Amino acid sequence: MTLDYKELNAPEKVIKNVDKIFKPTSYDIRAYVGEPDNFFSDDAVFTPESAEVIGTILGCQEFVQKTGVRMSIKIGDFVVIGYDNGPTSEALATAMAKGLNSQGVDVYNIGISSSGQVYQNQNQLDARAHIQITRSHVEVTTNGAKFGIATQGIHTYLLEQMNVFLSENYLVKDIPLEAQGKIIDKVSEGRKVYYDKMKSIYSDYFKDRDNSKTAINLFGGTGLQYEKLFKEILCDDCLIIGTDIDVNSGEVLADPTRKEMLAKVPGLQEALEAGKRVHSFDLDADRGSLTEGAKALGSTSTGHYLGDALAFILADYKLKVSVPKLIAILEKKGIQGTKLKAIKKLASIFYIDARYTGAVKQYVEDLCGSTIFHTKGHSLWKETIIANMKKIAEMAEYENIKELVADTGYRDMQIEASLHLFTTDTIDGIPRDDAVENIFILEQVLDELGITSLQDYFETVPKRFTTKEIRTVAADNDKKDKITADAVELLKNLFTGKEGYDITLFEGQIRVDFSDGFIMYGMSNTSPKLTFMAEGSSIEMRNNALAFVLAIHNGLKLKYSDEEPMDLSENDFFRTDRTFDISDPDALNMYDHRFINFINYCKIQQDSIAK
Repeated sequence: MTLDYKELNAPEKVIKNVDKIFKPTSYDIRAYVGEPDNFFSDDAVFTPESAEVIGTILGCQEFVQKTGVRMSIKIGDFVVIGYDNGPTSEALATAMAKGLNSQGVDVYNIGISSSGQVYQNQNQLDARAHIQITRSHVEVTTNGAKFGIATQGIHTYLLEQMNVFLSENYLVKDIPLEAQGKIIDKVSEGRKVYYDKMKSIYSDYFKDRDNSKTAINLFGGTGLQYEKLFKEILCDDCLIIGTDIDVNSGEVLADPTRKEMLAKVPGLQEALEAGKRVHSFDLDADRGSLTEGAKALGSTSTGHYLGDALAFILADYKLKVSVPKLIAILEKKGIQGTKLKAIKKLASIFYIDARYTGAVKQYVEDLCGSTIFHTKGHSLWKETIIANMKKIAEMAEYENIKELVADTGYRDMQIEASLHLFTTDTIDGIPRDDAVENIFILEQVLDELGITSLQDYFETVPKRFTTKEIRTVAADNDKKDKITADAVELLKNLFTGKEGYDITLFEGQIRVDFSDGFIMYGMSNTSPKLTFMAEGSSIEMRNNALAFVLAIHNGLKLKYSDEEPMDLSENDFFRTDRTFDISDPDALNMYDHRFINFINYCKIQQDSIAK
């Protein structure tokens, strides 16, 4: 067929919002969809109109990766589209499919599904690409899309290429109606092949195991689609909760990081009191937390475990079990010593999120592994893991990752602080953040390491005193950007070249590590929120470091006339945790004794900060 082309000619409103749709600093699309009583209103950014344009561009654009490799979705290709159970998701998915169809691309609609199923169905249904429509853990007024071609996620600089395509009104294929693609119903088939794979891998292990201490909080999200799967694999003694939650009401967000949201789940506290270990999902089930202990949901209590806590467990498994097993198999295969040494070095890398406690780095290095700070963003982490798996396969003299995995059973495991846990697949070796499958993996890992009590286990690992990632609303995105830019520049200037201080810059954010802790300042890429953290080897050091960051934060908010107060609903520890002794964070300034203690510790001048 001879192809004709025409201008994209997107609606004026979509072009006007191009920088809100395709953000070159983001790893997916996340934008305003309107209010519950008025979705897709005039001021909404992510609408069926814009979704159709996104689909059209995705079906036509040739992307250029940093390696120079070009990739695209071609006429006749198939794309898997799934979506969460939010009120705007199906309409956006349908519109995006329509845009793809206009470019001769067929769409497999798998309906309401987790991100993990979307990722896996791409391979299982022999599709070229995938799209998941989800707002994840964000309020119902926002929705988003994450997508990829083959194993490459479309993020940051690739989103920027889509931005240029829309801004410059590039040409798209002018395909006759009769030759356009179709939406094909794959809801039942997609679910079946996903279920069948999970059961084939995990059923035998769990059928004879006591699963009565395992509980799963579906949180009212897409995890609801997998209740039957959990029962089939973990049997009836596994407790399922969170089935009757309306996550679209505004009362509860399916955010597994937040204790105050977990506390709203009927039956969760009772499960903890009964001694169960609770796994909780976010809305699209690509992130999951672990909670254990009757007092775990108290604001000052331990027992709710996020990414940097789970990192200790994964590091243990990786360095004590997984890597030694890989090396033993390759030795038996006859791989020479220099290659074995290089493979072991690469496989023993544990990636550190800039939001981690510094104790993880210490622990990994104590286990003779190595650590590298990794840029935030789930697509970026997966790219790194794939590249490493390819290098290991090559050095181990396999044709590809799939052969490596088939012969050795090796799985890499890494985790972001945000709870994206990446495990490489047992069949194709590709990393996926599938929180449904990761429950089965984590439970097996805990068994293999002999961990029966998380509380007892965490008594054995290094401990620091760390704030949570403090997230607070800025007046708007413009002020958020200016405050963050100034804070990053100030901290960089203060600590660059200063002995004993290590600076990590990532996506416009900064972390400064020192022997007794760290400070971090940045912003959310998905909402108008400023974020920061502090850590110390003692409570006093943590509080001094936090006061230092708070004083800078408050000073810059004043500079840019940002009068939004600290969000105490999301950061209620300021009111409930007396160990911080900072009940009014908005009032803290450079005259506070803790701020002065910290600058004296760092031997930096207060007047240089004031300027």
